[in-house]
Amino acid sequence: MTDSPESDKLGDGGKGLPPFRTKRMPRTGPPDRLATRPKLWITPVLRPQPLILRRTSLKIPYLVRMNMHKHPLARVTKAQRRLDAMLHQAHARRRLAVPDQPRDRRAFQRRMRTGMIIMPKKGCYISAQQWNALSYANRIIWTLRTVCHQHPDWVLCGPSAAGAYGYSTTLQLQRYVHIAVTERSKAGRHGFVIAHFYKDPPPTKVVDGMRVTGEIQTMADCARMLDFEHAMIVCCTGLRKGNLTKEKLREFVDNKRKIGGIIRARYVAERVEPACENGGEVAAFAAMLELGFAQPKVQVTYVSPLDERDIRPDFSWKRDDGSIVVGELDGRQKYVDPSMTVDGDTIGVILREKDRESELNMLKIDVVRFQMEHVRAREPLRQRLDAARVPRNPLARVSPFAGFRSAAY
Repeated sequence: MTDSPESDKLGDGGKGLPPFRTKRMPRTGPPDRLATRPKLWITPVLRPQPLILRRTSLKIPYLVRMNMHKHPLARVTKAQRRLDAMLHQAHARRRLAVPDQPRDRRAFQRRMRTGMIIMPKKGCYISAQQWNALSYANRIIWTLRTVCHQHPDWVLCGPSAAGAYGYSTTLQLQRYVHIAVTERSKAGRHGFVIAHFYKDPPPTKVVDGMRVTGEIQTMADCARMLDFEHAMIVCCTGLRKGNLTKEKLREFVDNKRKIGGIIRARYVAERVEPACENGGEVAAFAAMLELGFAQPKVQVTYVSPLDERDIRPDFSWKRDDGSIVVGELDGRQKYVDPSMTVDGDTIGVILREKDRESELNMLKIDVVRFQMEHVRAREPLRQRLDAARVPRNPLARVSPFAGFRSAAY
């Protein structure tokens, strides 16, 4: 094969390689310079380079990441399976979940930030949905049962024992766990636990898997530890639920000597009234005594002049002139709780109350009504009772609870 002069111009060295893609240069510039420059400009063809993708972290909000397992197509992690198993097992035993592994505790803590988990006591967890479904009484009992399961040798006393018995449903009183100890060196506050020294071991019993002090001992301890209102609630509810008499409580506290707060316990034992049907009535009862009014009679029965039906107002007083005035506490629960209404008819409850008030007026009995807001504020309650000429207690003395602030909660 003969060399072609055109092959040398293309730069293939006479090897017959395919020519490069070329383009003609523009005819610009002076004519003398165009003669010295090459007529063709060679442009190489480059191969396509592979596309390199940079790995970047996908930023997902924290709340979204913690709730991904709720999606029906999401993959449940191993940690979530462990937590669900612990929560299910604890719920079946009516307790709170207590993780043993640090990784599980950290997982519970992370889920607490999203509102999925609640920690009623340090190291004890429950799902928010399960916690909201429990009543106040069950919240207290489940928490105390969990603590007693962790410490089988503990004996609950005071407000904790009252919560285990169901004498109190106030979560405020359960800020600490109160236990009884027989060694003075162990007494005192230790984190969320308050240990109370007992010179003689108090009688105990097992209530729903919890070791607690006896009923009378529990009421006496609450009467000397708590403020007047909560002490009255515990003692009145305890006597009513345990079918115990006021004399038994008085005899128990009168036999105690050289115990802190025993004067307050005797003051409560002299005025306790187990006939009060609920905590709201007890709170109103205690407020009336603190305001200096005469101690009312509770749940006195009057006969209707229309159909001879029994009418039982909440409180009843007898004035100096012989006339009678009764007090009625209007709580919200009886209007919203279906168990306290007939077929959920709130209007029917209101109409029956008006009928009872009319029948009492037919008997020449005055009626004064008040609400829990008035009881909490005290002054509106005092104004209503004074306007209704409720008698005062002429022998009222300074209460030993004046200036006292409970350190039990």
